[in-house]
Amino acid sequence: MIKTVLVFFICATTTFGQTYETGKIIDSILVSGTNETFALYLPTSFESNLESPIVFIFDPGAEGKRGINQFIQASETYGYILVCSNNTRNGPYDRNFEITNRLFEFIYANFKIKQNEVYLSGFSGGSRLASAIAVLTDQVTGVVGCGAGFSLEQSHIPTTQNFSYVGVCGNRDMNYQEMIRTKGYLQKLGFKNTLITYNGNHSWTPPEQILRAFDWLEIQAHLNDIKKKETRELYRNYKKEYHVALKAEQENDLLFAIESYERILTTYNSFYELDSIADKFRKINTSKAYKSLLKSVSRAFKKEEELTKMLTTRLFDNYKDPNNFNISWWKKELGKLQKLDKKEDPEIKKMLERIRFQIFAIAYSMNNPNLYQSNEKQKALTHRIIKLIYPQMN
Repeated sequence: MIKTVLVFFICATTTFGQTYETGKIIDSILVSGTNETFALYLPTSFESNLESPIVFIFDPGAEGKRGINQFIQASETYGYILVCSNNTRNGPYDRNFEITNRLFEFIYANFKIKQNEVYLSGFSGGSRLASAIAVLTDQVTGVVGCGAGFSLEQSHIPTTQNFSYVGVCGNRDMNYQEMIRTKGYLQKLGFKNTLITYNGNHSWTPPEQILRAFDWLEIQAHLNDIKKKETRELYRNYKKEYHVALKAEQENDLLFAIESYERILTTYNSFYELDSIADKFRKINTSKAYKSLLKSVSRAFKKEEELTKMLTTRLFDNYKDPNNFNISWWKKELGKLQKLDKKEDPEIKKMLERIRFQIFAIAYSMNNPNLYQSNEKQKALTHRIIKLIYPQMN
C-alpha cells in the first residue's frame, strides 16, 4: 500500500493553500481530514515556488519537535524541508504505515518536492520504521538510521533497493553491536552504506553527527555531477572528515580514527590523491595499540552477548510468570555488573552501560500498550527491575 501512495503523490500536482514561516519549528500542523499532526521546519533559504529536498523524520515517542531539533543544522546547510509526525511511534508497523501514507499525501499536495532528494530518518524504533518504508517503497534517496538498524520482519530488510544508508550510533548505545553487524550485512550486498560512530549512549543523535551523515549522503546523491566538476562543498566535507580523523588519532581514539580514515578512502578516492591518508590508515591498522584495542573490544562484545542473553531470557520468563519473580536473583546479577564496572577496561565500562540500558529498554517497552498487554503484576515487575537498574528514576 505504501508504494502505491508514495508513487502517486510524487507525481501529484502541488497546490499551496498555506504559507509557513521559515527558520522556525512549527509544531502540530493538522493533516487534512484527520486528527493527526506533524512538526515542520522550513530552512531560511526555502522558496515555495522551487522544488526542495525533504527529510521525513520518525521519533519513537511521536514527539515531532524533538525529532526535528537534531536536523536543523543539516536543513540549513542543504536546504531540506524537515517533517516529523506527532503520531508515528514505537508500535505496530501497519498503523505507522497508514499514518505515514496520510502524511506523505498531505506533504506532496502542499509542497514542491525534489523527487530525487527524498530522505528518511529516525531514532531507535523510528529508525527501523524509516528503513522499512525505504525498503517497501524503494523510492527514497537515502536513509539515516540513528541508534537502530532494521525491523525484524524479513520484508523490511534491504536487499536490492537503490537507496544509500548511513548508520549513526553511539559507542555506548545498546544497539552498537547491531549497527556494526548492519554495516557488514550491507557491505556484503554491495549496498551503498557507511557507519558513523561517536561517543554517546542510546539517545537522539547530536546535530553535528546528523550533518556528517548528510554530508556523505549528498555526495552519493550527486556523484555523477561531482565527477564532472569538483565542488567547493566536496572539498569542505573532505577536509571536515579529515580533521575528525586526525583529532581522533591525536587523542588516541583509534576506532574513530580508523573509521573516519576508511570513509575518506572509500568516499573521496576518485577526487583526491590519498596516499598520505592510506599510510595513516595502514599505520594505525597494523599498530600494537590498535590490535590490543580490537582484542579488548572483542572480549567486551563476547561478554555482552553472554550477559544480554542471560538477563533478557530471565526478564521475559519473569514477565510471562511474575509470580516466580525472584528479586534476590536480580540484585545478585546486577551486583556482579557493578563489580565488573570497577575494572579499568574502558570497553567493559561501555559494554555494561549498553547492557543496563538494554534491560531497561525492554522492561520499559513492556509498559507500552501498543506493544504489550500487561497486567498489574507484570507492570509492578517491570517497575521494580527498572528501579534496580536506575535507582534515581521515579
